[in-house]
Amino acid sequence: MVVKLTIKNLVAHKVRLALALVAVVLGTSFVSASFIVSDGLNNTFNGLFTEISKGIDAQVRTKAAFKNNQAQPDPVPVALLDTVRKIDGVELASGGLFRSAPLLDKAGKPIKTQGAPTGAIDFGGENVLSGTKLLTGTAPKGDGQAVIDGKTADRNKFKVGDQVTAVLDSGKRSFTITGLIGQGGERGFAGATIIGFDPEVAGTLLNTGNTYDTIDVHAVKGVSQAELATRIQATLPPNLEAVTGKTVQKESKDAVGQFIDVLGKGLLAFAVVALFVSSFVIANTFRIIIGQRIRELALLRAVGANSGQIRSMVIAEALGVGAVASVLGIGLGALVAKGLVALFNATGGGFPDSATIIKPRTIIAALVVGIGVTLLSSIVPAWRASRVPPVAAMRPEIGFTARTSRVRTVVAGVATALGIGLLALGLFTKHRSAAGTLVPSGVGAVLLFLGVASLSGTFARAASLAIGRPFTWAGSGTSGELARQNAARAPRRTASTASALMIGVALASTGAVLASSIKSTFDKTLRNSVRADYFVSDESFQGFSPDVANQLKAIPQFDAVSALRFTQAQVNGDGKAVTAVDPATVGKLLNLGVTAGDIAAIGDGVAVQTDPARDLKLKVGDTVDLLWQNGAHSKLPVKAIFTDSSVTGNWIVSLATLTATSDTAQPRDQFVAAKLKNGADPAAARAAIDKLTVSYPQVRIEDQGQFRKRQLGQVDQLQLVIFGMLALSFFIALFGIINTLALSVFERTRELGLLRAVGMGRRQLRRIIRWEAVVVAVFGGLLGIVIGTPLGAAISSAMPKSFISTVTVPWGTLVIMLLAAIGAGLVAAVFPAWRAGRMNVLAAIASE
Repeated sequence: MVVKLTIKNLVAHKVRLALALVAVVLGTSFVSASFIVSDGLNNTFNGLFTEISKGIDAQVRTKAAFKNNQAQPDPVPVALLDTVRKIDGVELASGGLFRSAPLLDKAGKPIKTQGAPTGAIDFGGENVLSGTKLLTGTAPKGDGQAVIDGKTADRNKFKVGDQVTAVLDSGKRSFTITGLIGQGGERGFAGATIIGFDPEVAGTLLNTGNTYDTIDVHAVKGVSQAELATRIQATLPPNLEAVTGKTVQKESKDAVGQFIDVLGKGLLAFAVVALFVSSFVIANTFRIIIGQRIRELALLRAVGANSGQIRSMVIAEALGVGAVASVLGIGLGALVAKGLVALFNATGGGFPDSATIIKPRTIIAALVVGIGVTLLSSIVPAWRASRVPPVAAMRPEIGFTARTSRVRTVVAGVATALGIGLLALGLFTKHRSAAGTLVPSGVGAVLLFLGVASLSGTFARAASLAIGRPFTWAGSGTSGELARQNAARAPRRTASTASALMIGVALASTGAVLASSIKSTFDKTLRNSVRADYFVSDESFQGFSPDVANQLKAIPQFDAVSALRFTQAQVNGDGKAVTAVDPATVGKLLNLGVTAGDIAAIGDGVAVQTDPARDLKLKVGDTVDLLWQNGAHSKLPVKAIFTDSSVTGNWIVSLATLTATSDTAQPRDQFVAAKLKNGADPAAARAAIDKLTVSYPQVRIEDQGQFRKRQLGQVDQLQLVIFGMLALSFFIALFGIINTLALSVFERTRELGLLRAVGMGRRQLRRIIRWEAVVVAVFGGLLGIVIGTPLGAAISSAMPKSFISTVTVPWGTLVIMLLAAIGAGLVAAVFPAWRAGRMNVLAAIASE
């Protein structure tokens, strides 16, 4: 009987439940999308790495001194290739090169790749070691020929026989395209731009001297990878190692997998927010529907149904909605995944097109989450439904026995206070691990939102009347007055509907305050620290030739020039980013806030920022042991302690130290800073520095203001991505308002019919619905801003002073959010207002 009644109720109330289903679909689609994005990208990159290294049974390379090392490894001598080829069991061995070499389009502009590398390789034709294949044409011969990848050729209309220009360390060079290459069955390299040179001249063109990056080896039939690697290792010097092809594949997959895993977890965090908002919409929908079915439920009780059966029926309805919504959410998640990859690429992600992969884990997670959220949201309405007395069938004024306002207020107040306490514990107490911060902060935030959502019902009536009053003053007259009274007479419903929007606005407000504080602090820091007049960088973040800095030093208008070269080292077992500079000039270019020692005197020493210096108890004169990426150790004396790490990072050494002790790889500068001499002509200096783009068109030249603006723009870009992700919660809240208004129209059918009967027009009726939606939206928006702004300020205050020193509230952004909430309310009112306007007056009056 319960099953039959459940099915009939779902069919009978399908319109009422449709919008609740939409809320669950949106939430579960984001959960599905997070897994689909991760699985699809992992599958794409794993296939790429497998294809690249499928012919490699062993690889010779520089031994890594520590894990997760992002520095360019030291090269392998060319002379070693002949030694490896003579080892028993080696069928084929070849050297491998990969260097930065941006390509120019036919207009002479750098070809952009949205973050993927722009590389040059040695390519002698097809062999079992190379996953790179010749698609058309011939392999390059001599130093005037090259091949490029098919995707780049397609996008930029290059064909075999055309000239293509590459920017090498020595400057621009043009080559005749003799062929197009691809990876496996693809015409491209996962978004990268590739040019290949004859192996006989590649070393000269790429300035690698007598070195390779690696030596790749293929074994004769019957020799295992492990055995081959062991034989090769016996011939190598201590600083080199031979690893199996399987190890090479696994390391490549793991490196990308770590990033994709972080991306997936970030998406799941937003999915949790979406589901949290959905739970308010679902619970409110079921509460209203149950309230509208009092007589129906009472009749069931009167004919013998017990409380447990009524409760089971409501929960079964929720189960049906959750199951259907979860299945639909999985399908929508595939589309959302494609959209997310496109969004990341639009902001410079450079992800390849990935296959849509829906694993059993994705299906299970979506079903568990979608059904679980729906069932949890229906528990309270189901309990209330089971308490409907049979006498309500004859006396409709008898309804639920609601929890007293005093008890609800006390419970909500305790939850709010506990949430604030846990947030303070997580944010302002030192913890040994990230979990110690995240767990209490996350639980505290949830309790805070739940507590405020419940407390808002106690003042929703007064707030609705106050918010709606201007509508009456503005000339809306009767429509405005009825709208504010409608919102005020059901305060719990108004509060519950506004709560979904409140969470979205609160999170957006928190992000806005945090981003604004970061930006203002960063801007203040840059204004205080940057003394250079010009900065040179490149868009690919791959670095550029040191020749750029040398040419700048030759310009007579400049007083100081220094390259900034980034690498990695290990200190006390932890990997650290290290920046190499010219100590003689860096003090003129950057105000590092030196508190002890002299930055110009670092020479063969190191400068340390105050935070790690305090943590490691370092002072000027102490010695620091740095383990470089090639295994070399340097015991460097601390020559300076400084405060401002915004440009250089926490650890600074001289360029000479980096070159002499650790960096035998090809040097690449990430930035070059330059300062004018006193009295120098800025126009002449700019003209001279702009000439660099003739030989190195990939570099970007910015004055001090442009440099600061671009650095601050990265914060804006991050904020835009966060707001884009949080937009999902706005959409769910929007459907919540639509749902509530649509259900309230149904509930007030007789009332609205009577208003029409006494002379109210359709336009006036629609206006009531619209103003009521605005009242709810403004209430939710203001509530969100009131919660989110202090929360953002608290998180900003808990950050290290070196990261955020000034808490800034972006009032303009908050006003825009409130206006967006009002716009959401107006949009949400379109369907309910249209439905109310089409109501048959006589049928409405006759309804019960």
